[in-house]
Amino acid sequence: MLRNSNLLDSILRRMQTISTGWILECNPSGRIHSAIPTVIALVALGWVMAYLWIPTRSPETESPPTRVAAQIDENRSGPPPTSTGEATASASVSPLDSLTPQMRAIREQLDSLLLKTQWDQALDASTAHRVDRARQDLEAYLDSLGEEHVPLLLGLLAEEPDFINRRFLLRALGTIGSDEALAGLLDHYDWAAGNSKESEVKHTVAALAAADNDRSFQILSECALAEDTQTHRYRFVGALTQHSRSADALGIYSELLTDNSHFRVRQRAAYGMKLSGGIAQAQPVESALVEERNPYVRQSILGALGGIRDVRSVPLVTRILQEDAVLATRISAVRALLRIEGDAVVDALRTARDDSSQPQRVREEVIRALDSLGISG
Repeated sequence: MLRNSNLLDSILRRMQTISTGWILECNPSGRIHSAIPTVIALVALGWVMAYLWIPTRSPETESPPTRVAAQIDENRSGPPPTSTGEATASASVSPLDSLTPQMRAIREQLDSLLLKTQWDQALDASTAHRVDRARQDLEAYLDSLGEEHVPLLLGLLAEEPDFINRRFLLRALGTIGSDEALAGLLDHYDWAAGNSKESEVKHTVAALAAADNDRSFQILSECALAEDTQTHRYRFVGALTQHSRSADALGIYSELLTDNSHFRVRQRAAYGMKLSGGIAQAQPVESALVEERNPYVRQSILGALGGIRDVRSVPLVTRILQEDAVLATRISAVRALLRIEGDAVVDALRTARDDSSQPQRVREEVIRALDSLGISG
């Protein structure tokens, strides 16, 4: 904004006086060269704007955390980290401020290992080897820590400025997997999501999944369906598919097969069905396939039908093999049929092989499928 309109008027009058005198001095006849007014106007405008213009945007501040964690479990202990790697005067007391001598020694060892993972020169072969060795040592040391070290790790996570080092700490907390560790990871997710740190979100969700226990399953399940985590829903669903209790999430996968928040959500839900679904899930998966228009998701759903292996799905998959406009989707249909197996599958593949209207790439895939079933010619 302009600071003061009166000051602007004063400067413009001054510019007018100066420019008029300069013109008369340079041209005694009083005739003004046609380019002079334009030049003077541009110079005056630049001077005024440079002198009087100030930014209208206030200094950038971090977005407030989303506090998804508080909605999932209002009773867990521990304050949320206010700004990872950036301590503030108003922040609550860090657990690092009240360490026992034993914990202080562990912290000093961790600080030393974290420091060794850094480098301040070009990453040549020697430096790369040193950094890699330092990271291996750090991981090994973190693996030796247990539940009693969670407050220390959370304190370090809140103060660590290096995002690579934070990944090691996140992984360590996920490996420990205690309720306190998972609560801290949820708090860190709130911070990362609130500040649009997508890579941090990715590694935090992976750490939540790495715990692979009942509490982590509950957290992932609730976040997969929560409205406040919709932006990262696909990450939580993907983490569920890797969990040892993935089969207990079939209801979630079924519901999200038609989710409209993002196509990746439907893709990962279909993958969950492929890994854990059974005959009972074939019908809803087929219905989702009929309704789906995104070719990438259709291919994932075909993979799910191949994983379920219900022979009643053969007619629908065959129709897609014959009619779908996307070549890659037809190829996915061939692979789904190959996994389902059965006489109806063989007939469908032979028909596709002999169909001259099929693209050559599809026919080649069909021939390979028939060969794997021991059928040639």
